[in-house]
Amino acid sequence: MRGVLCDSKYEELLAQFAKTSKLSIGLIIGQIGKSGKDLVVHLAKTQHSEQKAEPDEEQMTGDELTKVSDIKNSIVAEHALNAIRMIVGGFNILGLFVVSENILMSDNGALQKIKTILMDIKSTLNSNGILYASTDQFDNGDKIFLNYVASHKNFICKTISTDPSKAANVSPVDWKFVSKSMEFFEFETTYEIATTFPLKHTTNQFDTEKYVMGTIDKIAGNLAKSIMFFNGEPCEAELTVEKFVKNFANEDSSKIKVTIYSDAAATPFATSENGILTPQESLISYTGIITSRVYAASRNTIAEVEGFIHNDIIRSITTRLQIYYDAFLANDDGGNDDEEEKDREVNSTCPPRRVFFPIGNSSITFCDYLFQNENEETTVKQSMEILGIELDLQEVDSSAEAAIQYTVSEKTDSDNSNAGGGVEEATKLAVKDSGKMIIIFGIVGIVVALIASVILQFLMN
Repeated sequence: MRGVLCDSKYEELLAQFAKTSKLSIGLIIGQIGKSGKDLVVHLAKTQHSEQKAEPDEEQMTGDELTKVSDIKNSIVAEHALNAIRMIVGGFNILGLFVVSENILMSDNGALQKIKTILMDIKSTLNSNGILYASTDQFDNGDKIFLNYVASHKNFICKTISTDPSKAANVSPVDWKFVSKSMEFFEFETTYEIATTFPLKHTTNQFDTEKYVMGTIDKIAGNLAKSIMFFNGEPCEAELTVEKFVKNFANEDSSKIKVTIYSDAAATPFATSENGILTPQESLISYTGIITSRVYAASRNTIAEVEGFIHNDIIRSITTRLQIYYDAFLANDDGGNDDEEEKDREVNSTCPPRRVFFPIGNSSITFCDYLFQNENEETTVKQSMEILGIELDLQEVDSSAEAAIQYTVSEKTDSDNSNAGGGVEEATKLAVKDSGKMIIIFGIVGIVVALIASVILQFLMN
């Protein structure tokens, strides 16, 4: 039987939901354990209605949920996408909880509805880049469904398969609320990235986004070949965190420093078809340093921790790209009415940086991404809206990554007529100047438009 451990404070949270709403639904966030015990670290309620502008008014606008059939799949799936972007590597969305007045486990219609929601979450996450949000390889597609029954002040937990060929049958889960805090160890690292890829030229911004997102596969592959040292020590893959802490950790054993040594091989600057170099009109260059923090339990192995770090770094890059493009497209449509023109321009030219914040009284931190014109207040608001976590400004750690400084270079028209190139002119990236330049990205992003002769000359040198 599958087992789950969860902090007892979340049982109190479910009881609060039962007092304020007839029906509530939300995300179960945690880590799947190979020992058969999953560790749940947070429950995030999905908001089906919006709070009024006045903070003192608790009344919510919109229709209140009264039955499972009222739940909108798209809202829960979108909530899952926004949440996974804030969850660090090693943690995932394990399933759903529903707080209801009556037991749902014997209601076939309700179970089928929950199954469709879980399937939509899976589809949404899988279609949004390399977020490493799927847990199918660990749970065979069986997602946790926790039903807290208000009338009984009790709960029932089962798993529901997301396999469309199977019925919405449920299997028992041994869910336990524990008063003792679960111990996690923090692994922190910085990953320096400096790589360049050829990019197909297109005037369609959606195609450009698709091509740029495609480069993440190559970054992930290169990172997978890297070697990691833990507190300066090489470690065997099967060594448990518990044994590592005992044998190698320093005085602050709850935080371990990880160093990544990557393959220094250069990335090709042109595609190769049948051994023939094909010139490309544009390049995308990633240059900068990414901060990563992941958390592992004592029974996790070093190999699992390395996987957490890999997933966290790639999830972070993917998230930044997606947020960047969301802002870019919003600006192309006229931007947010609440933004000033200068803020729109900043959001269109600078990828966001990563900040961290604690979840409750736990040592675990999740993350957010801020553009240059945003501050910690944005994270405080986001953490409450998406995760239901109440923060003070001073709890947001914005020191992990420095504010972005960027330059953009573009070949002038007069230089394009000179064989072999010429002097590059530094220019400011305009919001809608997508005809000549591609989207920048990276901790320090650079967009470069180069003619084919310059690329070939660089390769031959």
